[in-house]
Amino acid sequence: MLHQLPLRRLRELYLQGDASPVDVARSALDHAERANPALNAFALIDREGALAGARQSEERWRRGAPLGPLDGMPLAIKEFAAVRGWPTRRGSAVTSDEPAAAHTVFVQRLADAGAVLLGKTRAPEFNWKGVTDSPAFGLTRNPWNPALTPGGSSGGCAAAVAAGIVRVSMGSDAGGSVRIPAAFTGTIGLKPTHGRIPLSPVPSAFSNIVHTGPIAAGMDELEAAYLAARGASPLDWTSCLGADGAADAPAGRPRIGLLSPRRWGPRCAAPVRAAMDEALAALRADGMDVLEIDYDIEAASRVGQDLYRLGCAAAVRAVAPDLRGRLDPGLTAFVRGVDDWPISRYHAICQQRDQHANELARLFGQVDLLMLPTVPLCAFEAGRDVPPDQPGDDWMSWNPYTPAFNAAQVPALSYPVWPAGGALPAGVQWVAPKYREDRLLALGRWLEARFPVRTAAELE
Repeated sequence: MLHQLPLRRLRELYLQGDASPVDVARSALDHAERANPALNAFALIDREGALAGARQSEERWRRGAPLGPLDGMPLAIKEFAAVRGWPTRRGSAVTSDEPAAAHTVFVQRLADAGAVLLGKTRAPEFNWKGVTDSPAFGLTRNPWNPALTPGGSSGGCAAAVAAGIVRVSMGSDAGGSVRIPAAFTGTIGLKPTHGRIPLSPVPSAFSNIVHTGPIAAGMDELEAAYLAARGASPLDWTSCLGADGAADAPAGRPRIGLLSPRRWGPRCAAPVRAAMDEALAALRADGMDVLEIDYDIEAASRVGQDLYRLGCAAAVRAVAPDLRGRLDPGLTAFVRGVDDWPISRYHAICQQRDQHANELARLFGQVDLLMLPTVPLCAFEAGRDVPPDQPGDDWMSWNPYTPAFNAAQVPALSYPVWPAGGALPAGVQWVAPKYREDRLLALGRWLEARFPVRTAAELE
């Protein structure tokens, strides 16, 4: 279908006058409306608004004056962010259905770059977990197998991309919420440096750990969305410029730090270990230097998990007491007792964060990038917070490798690898120092040449 063509090819067709952004938008909207009843990827599809934006893009291309690489590209937004004219429900029935009066900063930047906003994608209530479902709005499903979860909390974003409805969507990540669904759906997920992509209003519950980033079916789309959205804003005090962030390779070949397999191997399912082995073999076959690195990832992630739980508790506390009984019971169980934590515990968490983040910064004096699994497992049954073979009901128990990098505020990329003969993709995670998204973008292109991204549209 027309809307599934890569960004580079669409731009060629627009330039030649052989395709129109309106045709592409209609194709994507038709696909979204056809697929959404089974997937529940979209919370809202705005046909009228998307076509209006596409017509404006069409006129710019006719005049030979496109706004940039994203002009005329269909794009979806996770429902955590304000989009003018659309409600910001955040996966919850207790939030207002009033339309937002203005775009948040990064949405405005994407609109200014000519992106065609199709709609908002599903998330769990207040983005609280690594799968996507909510009592109010039901289950979101994985396009590769609708019996499985696409992960979360940006699961609707990932499902829309993996299904081939859009080539890129914008999600959020406070503990893995871009990287987990990217791993579960075979898409690429970028969590930039904290503050690299600004928000307004700043989500106070998660302000020190939340990152906004794209989920995409290709590096062209991911990079175009990231570069259009990034940059400091006076409307978000946490936002930053930092280094340039263009997709230039580091001087010479990057030094890869492989997290010691003793830190992750015993926990990982066979497909994840196989994906790591295949990625590692590709690095070595290309002559890259690989150095084994020891870093207590689970201890560092426990700090990120504690910060995440504090954020979820703050989100629940902001709900009127008479409405809290309507919240996801899993969410209220997840934060039970957090409000009783003494201030000394919070100070200890902050000290531990600083220790682990400093250790990570020192490691980046030895290597350019750190390599480890995104999560230790592949997608599991939709409707569950925890896989059936694991005890308990705490979703953080199966997510030991992503929260550390929210606490440290560094950029991380989840790139999909399909192990030979595997039925599902696995995610390999790559981490860079603060402000060095350029290293991740360059590596992503290297990976894309060796491990092309697949979408479930191939199954149709």
